[in-house]
Amino acid sequence: MRKRLFALAGLVSSLLAIVPAVPVGANGSPPSALTHYQADVRIDPVAKRVAGSVEIRFLPKDEAHVYLHLYPLAFTEEHQGVLWDELLGKHPKLGTYDSSSITVQGRPVAVKRMGDVIEVPLTETDEMTPGGLHAAAPDGAAQGTGTKASEGTSKETSREETAGFPEAPADDSAMEPITLKLDFAMTLPQNDGRMSYDEHAMWLGNWLPILAVKDRAGWHLDPYEPIGDPFYSENADYQVNVTLPAGYQLASTASDKAAVVDTGEKERTFHLQADNVRDFALVAMDSSYHFIESKVGNTEVRTWYRKGDSVEQAKRNHFAAADSLAYFSRQFGTYPYTEYDVVRTGGSINGMEYPSLVFLDGRHFMPGVDGGVATTVHETAHQWFYSLIGNNQIDEAWLDEGFAEYGTLAFLSATYPKLGNDRVLRRWKQGTTSMAAYTEEKLRPWQSLQAFPDNESYSDLVYSRTCTMLWALREAWGEERLHEMLRRYVSAHRFGIADGAAWRAFLSEAAGEDAGSFLDYWLNLDGGKREEAAEWLKRQRQRQTYPWGKVELEK
Repeated sequence: MRKRLFALAGLVSSLLAIVPAVPVGANGSPPSALTHYQADVRIDPVAKRVAGSVEIRFLPKDEAHVYLHLYPLAFTEEHQGVLWDELLGKHPKLGTYDSSSITVQGRPVAVKRMGDVIEVPLTETDEMTPGGLHAAAPDGAAQGTGTKASEGTSKETSREETAGFPEAPADDSAMEPITLKLDFAMTLPQNDGRMSYDEHAMWLGNWLPILAVKDRAGWHLDPYEPIGDPFYSENADYQVNVTLPAGYQLASTASDKAAVVDTGEKERTFHLQADNVRDFALVAMDSSYHFIESKVGNTEVRTWYRKGDSVEQAKRNHFAAADSLAYFSRQFGTYPYTEYDVVRTGGSINGMEYPSLVFLDGRHFMPGVDGGVATTVHETAHQWFYSLIGNNQIDEAWLDEGFAEYGTLAFLSATYPKLGNDRVLRRWKQGTTSMAAYTEEKLRPWQSLQAFPDNESYSDLVYSRTCTMLWALREAWGEERLHEMLRRYVSAHRFGIADGAAWRAFLSEAAGEDAGSFLDYWLNLDGGKREEAAEWLKRQRQRQTYPWGKVELEK
């Protein structure tokens, strides 16, 4: 029986001064003012509870309303289906989520809930009655409403509900900054996923309210999916104050080592700052955790493991993280953040990337596990392909997963030749066989997460097919030319968003001819373009030109 424990009500908060952050972009020019998140939270590791507030200052892209993703809501209700079972594991426990106050410019507002998204009005209407969202619970449930979530939930519903909204103003100054504040309290769910806990840690991925993206396609209100990484977010500045009991420590997206810490007799408050990042995650850990530390350029790299884990394997993972961070900095552009944490969690998420922080489940800290090295490297590659250069991970997952996996193959082949060669061959096989069957099922890399029926097809197409495409390009161009192009691609979209159309334009420019047939064959499984794609690749082998001129990579 479904249980949904959720209440939203509007009260009153103070109007605070608005000071937009303006970081320097990759090309030295200031981008538009970034959104600023100010959170104050208290974590209770015994009760598995997180409570506090988040204030969001932003330039609205719609005069009428804004949308917030509250991803913890997805875990306040039961889900059905094989994919959910694989994500959550056996015997998952539901969490709770309550918000006692939501204000805009200091005034309470009534919000509308749509699954794990809420619509927040930015203008007053005659029918608006502050008090939030209240609904009767179905028979047998504690409180809350809504239909049971399942794998059949359609994203098209969200698109229809949001059709017709005006585009964002061309000039951000056309809108005045808005301050939105939300108070919340949640108990964590227990499952095998990104946000859960065990007896030694609480790992918080996709836990803070985050603004939905509005681009030329409209609002993106996609629900939490049990496959892939169902997220799409823009860079922002985060200031997060976290209070923990004495004896607990944390790793987060911020530069934790440089954080100011107020220490009391029974608790400690960490004042964390992370600028120009795509999200903010953290792990709260007890004293059973230890870390290995080294420095790569200006970045402190720390790998966290527990008492009872294989110290030798933790060292292998750490060296893989540090060495691959250095490698990717040379190949794809300097890593801009001053700390990078690899943290052992519970569950069975395998690996999960966040800015400056990645989760690795405990299986990767067992003795002699090569998968720990490879997964560490893959998540480190995501620090470029997801963190530095963002994308819509729901509709175009291949843009980060496939590119991160290519980076993994490149690093492993250079540093761990046998491991790298074996992985290249495995990905090549997975990315080229069974394609006729996938075509028959109308599956391809370039499609929404909801179109994938299982994790096997998702892995074969999004990871293997895409990285094999890049490996084929590498064999035609050579590593140096491909990596120079990828470096320029990252630089062009650094701290921003890229999409498939941008990649096609970039690749076509680098190739000196349109790359449409090549991409259609590999990413849309268009068998009719096979010969054209082969001819395109053949011409590329013969055309060893550098449209931008050769650039010396960093040493």
